[in-house]
Amino acid sequence: MNSDNRRRFLKLAAGSAAYWSAGGALSTAWAAGRTALTTLPLGDGVAVISGGGGNVLALRGPDGLLLVDGGHVAHSSQVLAAALKATGTRKLHTLFNTHWHPDQTGLNAQAGRDGARIIAHENTRLWLTRKIVTDWLPAGYGPLPAKALPNSSFYTHETLDFGDQPIEYGHLGQAHTDGDLFVHLRKANVLMAGGLVSTVGWPVIDWQTGGWIGGLVGGIDRLLKQADDATRIVPADGVILSKSQLQVQREMYFTVFDNLVKLLVKGLGPDEVVALKPAQAYAGQMGDPDVFVRASFKSLWGHYAPDA
Repeated sequence: MNSDNRRRFLKLAAGSAAYWSAGGALSTAWAAGRTALTTLPLGDGVAVISGGGGNVLALRGPDGLLLVDGGHVAHSSQVLAAALKATGTRKLHTLFNTHWHPDQTGLNAQAGRDGARIIAHENTRLWLTRKIVTDWLPAGYGPLPAKALPNSSFYTHETLDFGDQPIEYGHLGQAHTDGDLFVHLRKANVLMAGGLVSTVGWPVIDWQTGGWIGGLVGGIDRLLKQADDATRIVPADGVILSKSQLQVQREMYFTVFDNLVKLLVKGLGPDEVVALKPAQAYAGQMGDPDVFVRASFKSLWGHYAPDA
C-alpha cells in the first residue's frame, strides 16, 4: 500500500462519519461494546439503525417499511420500532437478508408472523433451513421456523420499485458467505454492502458456508461497479464509506489474499501461516488479524492446491 493510500486508510479507520456531514453523525456505540440504538437519517425517507447487531438500512414506502437486514434477535423488536419511528411508517412490508448470519436474520421470525416479504439469495434461504455450525459459531444457528424463512429468493440480479425508489439487488458471489447480496437504493444512492465490508475490524470469512478471501475481493469489485463518487456505502458494521474509501479496503484485502496464496503454494499449514503474520501491516487499523488470516487461509483450500 503506497503512502497516499495508507493515509486514506488511517483516516477511514479513525472514523468516517464526518465524511457525510450533511447526513449527520453516526454514533460509534458498537466500538464501546454498547447496544444502545442510534439512528442516522440519510434523506429521501432513508435511515441507518445501528447498535442492534449489524447496521440496518430503513426505507419509507407507500405500503410501509422496507428494511435491509434486521439486527440480532435479542434486539430485533427495538430495531424495528426505531426504524418505524425514523421513517414514519406503521408496518414492515419488506425485509432483505444480505446473508444468513444471526445479526442479519434476527427479525425474520417476527417479519414472517406479520406477513412481510422476506427476500434473500437462494443460498441464504437454503442455509436457514438447517442447523449451521461453524468455527466462529460453534453453538450453531438455525434452522429457522418455516414462517421465518425467506419467502422470495433469487439467484443473480433483480430490481423492484418501492414507491418512487428504484431498488437494485444482486448476488455478490462466494465472498463473505456464498449467499451475500447488495441492495442499492438508486434514487437515494445508498448501497447496502452487507458482511463483506466492515470499518470496525476484520470481517468474518465464513469459509464453511462458502465464503473465501478471493471472492471477498471479487465481491468488493462488484460493489465498486455499483457505486459512483456520491454513493453512500453502508457496511455490515461501522460507519458509512465512500467509493474511494472502499477502494482502499479492496487493495488491502487483495494484498492479504496475494500473500496467502504465495504461502499456500509453498505447502504451509494454517499455524505456520498465522505465525508469519501476512496481514500484520494492517493490525493498527483493523485489529489483530490472526483469526481473519486463519479463516482466509482455510478458505483457499477449495480454490487452490499447494505445490507437490
